Amino acid sequence: MSSAATSLQVAIRAALGHAPDVIEPGRFQRFPTSDRRSDKAGWCKLFNDMRGGVFGCYRQGISETWTAADRATMTKEQRAALARQVLAATVQRQAQQRQQWAVNADRNAQLLAQSVLPVPGDPCALYLEQRGLGGVWPLPAALRLHHALPYWDGGKKLGMFPVMLAPVVAHDGRMVALHRTYLTRDGRKAEVPEVKKLTGAAGPLSGTCIALHKPVRGCIAVAEGIETALAGWRASGLPTVAAYCAGNLATYVWPPGINRLVVFADADPAGYAAAESLKVRALRAGLSVAVMTPSTPGADWCDVWAQRAAVAVAASKAAA
Repeated sequence: MSSAATSLQVAIRAALGHAPDVIEPGRFQRFPTSDRRSDKAGWCKLFNDMRGGVFGCYRQGISETWTAADRATMTKEQRAALARQVLAATVQRQAQQRQQWAVNADRNAQLLAQSVLPVPGDPCALYLEQRGLGGVWPLPAALRLHHALPYWDGGKKLGMFPVMLAPVVAHDGRMVALHRTYLTRDGRKAEVPEVKKLTGAAGPLSGTCIALHKPVRGCIAVAEGIETALAGWRASGLPTVAAYCAGNLATYVWPPGINRLVVFADADPAGYAAAESLKVRALRAGLSVAVMTPSTPGADWCDVWAQRAAVAVAASKAAA
């Protein structure tokens, strides 16, 4: 690669943690910004004149401009030329993204239409029972079961599996993606590289959630995973949603009319940081905020609930 392409590559890796192996001038490129080979959230373009470029990440909502020279030393004409190229690249990127979002929206809608509500004894219900959530019935309507979905890894099909599906929605209710948990027929986690995956997004993912429940009297609770959110709901009775990961918990956007927020945080560094970030934003917005964290390091509220259920079963056996 040219020295300009190499410099841009270094800048991208510093900002996103990942970068394309090769950067070609004049070409809009997509690349992974995670360890998942199917990930194409990253994007970049090195301009033909090799003096500048743009890059970012759709998933993280990052957009940056790079220049080979210090902008302070650029002439007025050079800055104007750079601005025109950035604008043209932005229009191109946004058009491609809108097109891909529309394709993903259709695919996700079709996938959801093929799913059914879980019933006792099916893989979804059995999975939640094994996670200590057997008493959660009926399940929130957001949870669905697809009887057979293919699992692809690096272009290779590893098999067909039952999947627990859950729509990931924006604060206005629009479905942005589907959360998939790959299972076995008897409710165990499938033996695949990533048990939990998101489908292609149909819009920005930052701030979205899996809306297991609707707010009640201006109150909503939020946790990272589906199982943790269900455990928090069972333990507290509060309406709860799942942010599906720590990063999205930090950026969670609560629906209109909320005045009280409860955060069921995971007891790990990422969980602490995400909960604190969300708490600060919510307090600044005038909400009443409570952060609940398990006392055992590394635990989440699903672990706590499962342990409580195990103790209750042991006590019943002892009494019998």
